[in-house]
Amino acid sequence: MKGLKLALEFLTIFRIGKSGKEPEPRELARSMAWFPIIGALQGLILVVAYSVLKAFLPESVALASLIPVLLVTNGGLHLDGLADTIDGLAGGRDREDILRIMRDSSVGAMGAAGVTLIILLKFLSLYELPPNEKAWAIFLFPVAGRWAMVPLAAFAGYARPSGGLGAAFAGNTKGVLAAATLIALVMAAPFAGPFSVLVFALLGVIIYMSSLYFKRKLGGVTGDVFGFHSEIAELLFLFGALAIAGTRSTGGIGI
Repeated sequence: MKGLKLALEFLTIFRIGKSGKEPEPRELARSMAWFPIIGALQGLILVVAYSVLKAFLPESVALASLIPVLLVTNGGLHLDGLADTIDGLAGGRDREDILRIMRDSSVGAMGAAGVTLIILLKFLSLYELPPNEKAWAIFLFPVAGRWAMVPLAAFAGYARPSGGLGAAFAGNTKGVLAAATLIALVMAAPFAGPFSVLVFALLGVIIYMSSLYFKRKLGGVTGDVFGFHSEIAELLFLFGALAIAGTRSTGGIGI
């Protein structure tokens, strides 16, 4: 269960017990198998928050409130990575320049615009879901976001020779990826049925293509790039949930 504890403490603000010795890089890499479980924990928190808030607030306000709730649980780690990555890609002239900008703690105009857009699109996606489809999508989109970092780590090396927050995770084993994928599918299948395989397969293809881009652009990925992909995967999963809901409502493929 050490891997679960490491995953929880890396991805969220929650801490269990006292901090012991620093974990080995191999232990951190293996902990990625638990990332979908941590996403499920965050998703469960969101479902409970939504159930409580919608009893007192308008639907739109209850859904909008889920964004800061999720932000609090992970300390804004992934949105920060999204902003830094967008700033670096938008303003950097070469590899070194991009990495320098990404290290800068300040948020530029493009990064701020990217964060605003991703939050807006998440809210609109949740709002447009039919009432009977909202709960499972709210539960699962953090699962997809945490899972997305696992194939990225398996496909891409680390960009900075000096190391960094995500260095221990980059280049994990295919076995870790297989375990994380199985866990994610087991959680998604009761709600999305065979569509869950399609959605995660499409996400996997997108992440693989993106990993090739970042390997060419930066020589690998960084902690910020992990956060970037987590946020994008959450949004893409919500797009997939909308497609699933639309298929169900029009009498398409049965589930």
